[in-house]
Parts: sequence; structure tokens; C-alpha cells
Amino acid sequence: MKMINEFVKYQYKQYVLSAKWVIPFIVLLAVFRVMYSILPIDVVSNFSIMSLVLFLIMVGIGMTCQGIEPEVSEQLIILRMQSERKYYIGQVLFGGTLSGIVTVICLCYPVIVHYWCGKMLFTRNIHVSDIIGGLLLMFACSFLGCMLGAIFSPRIVRESKIRFMLPIACALISVVRIGIVTDVPISKYVLWIVPPVADVVGWFMKEEYFQMGKIIAAFFILMVYGIALAVIKVEWSKIRKF
Repeated sequence: MKMINEFVKYQYKQYVLSAKWVIPFIVLLAVFRVMYSILPIDVVSNFSIMSLVLFLIMVGIGMTCQGIEPEVSEQLIILRMQSERKYYIGQVLFGGTLSGIVTVICLCYPVIVHYWCGKMLFTRNIHVSDIIGGLLLMFACSFLGCMLGAIFSPRIVRESKIRFMLPIACALISVVRIGIVTDVPISKYVLWIVPPVADVVGWFMKEEYFQMGKIIAAFFILMVYGIALAVIKVEWSKIRKF
């Protein structure tokens, strides 16, 4: 486990040095600018919309953070770790770390602004349940998005055009899945394989407060999809080799 932790730290340093975080960070700042330009806003619906936005952003991050390590370096690290599985599990944990960092930023920013502006950002004061609910929902969506992007890594999908187009298509379908199923009910028998992000986040769009039963169920559903994608990534990467 110590070796995996060291690998995650190494991946983080490589990611920062690669500057691949710059564009997602700029996009996130633009989202903040748009979402918090009109006051006041509802707490739960805002955190829910931000969860969808994070899902899309993390799909992009999951795609780009897979290419930060040269192939030769990957082979050397795997030899040192003496396990391909540990290496790919380390990548998954690194994705989870990035998801956690982005989630904390997106949760702390509006909370800080709310109190900085004299509690004028939201329509009501923030409760502990809002922090817990927002944290769980945002992290689950972030992790799921990261794993969706990661499963289309160069190790798994060799064709660059497919590697670029498929995760984007999957992410967009996940967001508009409700509308597609409503218009074409039979499509639900095919689209179940796509992460039900919009369906789950939609539970909270019109809620005044987070209900812990709902938020735990949402967290469980989204994390099951995310972990399933993580397992597929690890095992498929082992099969594909270099």
C-alpha cells in the first residue's frame, strides 16, 4: 500500500508539471463566474447542477491524465512495483484524489462566498446536511466522470479518434439520458449501460433540502457505476498490455 501511495503522489506531481490541469481550471472558473453571477440561488439545486458540471469536467480530466506518463516510464514503474494491477489501481486512486480535490474546491467556494457576502449568495442559510449532501453528490459525480474518461485511455483504446469521441458521446448521453428515454421509451433497454447521472441528480433539482436517505442512495448508485468502470479499466489495461 505504501508503494501505491508513493505512486499516487508521483502521479500528482507529474500531472501538475504537465499543465494539463490549466484548461479544466479555466473552465471551472468560467462556470463559477456564470453560476454565481445572479443572486440569490437555491442551495440544493445549485449543488446538483454543479455535480453535473463536475461530471463533464472530470470526464475530460480522466481522458487527459492518462497520457502524462511516457510508455517507457510506465514500464519501469510497473517493474519496480512488480505488479501491473497495483500500477493501474494507483491510477484509479489518483483519479479519486483529483475528484476529491475538485469537489472540495467546488463546495468550499460558494460556501465562502456566501458568508463573505453577508449570507446573500443563497436563498437560505447553509446547513450541515447541505455540506454533507453536496460533498457526497459532487464527489460521486466527479469520480464517475473521471473513471468514464479513464476507461478510454491510450492503453485500452488505441485509435485516437475513437478515444476522443466515445467518452464525449457517453458523457453527453448520460446528461440528456432522461430526455432520450422520455421520447423513445424503448431506448432504456440500451441506455441502462450509460451512467444515470442526470436521473440521479434530477432527484434533487426541486428539493429545498437534501434528504439523507436519497443522498446515500444516489451516492451508492453513482459509486457502483464508478467502481465498475474502475475495475474494467484495471483488468482491461492488464489484458491489453503495451
